[in-house]
Formats: sequence, structure tokens, C-alpha cells
Amino acid sequence: MLEHHFAPKVTEADKDRLVKLINDKPWIVPSTMLLEIIPVSIVAYGFFRNCRLRTKLKIEREKTMQAYMKRTKSGEMSMEEQHFLKRL
Repeated sequence: MLEHHFAPKVTEADKDRLVKLINDKPWIVPSTMLLEIIPVSIVAYGFFRNCRLRTKLKIEREKTMQAYMKRTKSGEMSMEEQHFLKRL
């Protein structure tokens, strides 16, 4: 196992105290796991929501570009118009 030079050494007394604590209060393990799962679930929710919103934004950009192209009756655009469409 990797050891860090700032981390204190785990002794047998520490291990015994941990085992005794878990035996005396077994509810600590599920509650600790729950506290660790909450931030992970928030991060996962945010990530997938961001992906969904990014996809919607791409669709809206494409709709805007298509509407702009329809408004310009000729297929030719000036450099300013092309620059505008690229920045959408």
C-alpha cells in the first residue's frame, strides 16, 4: 500500500479502536456511505444535465442558422454574415 510521509502511521491500537467503534455503532457505516454518495450523485446529475443542455443549445444554434439562411434569399453571404453565423 502507498504510504504518504505526511500521513500518520496506522497502529494496531488505531485498528482496534476502529473495529470497536464499528462494532459498538454499526449505523456509522451506512450513514458515512450516504454522506459520500450525495456529492457524487450531485456531480453526476450536473454532468448529464450539462450534456443535455449543450445538445439543446447546438440544436437551437442550427435552427437560428437555418432561419438566417432562409431570410437571405440568395445563397451568397457577405463576410460579416459568415462571421456572425460562425459565432452563433
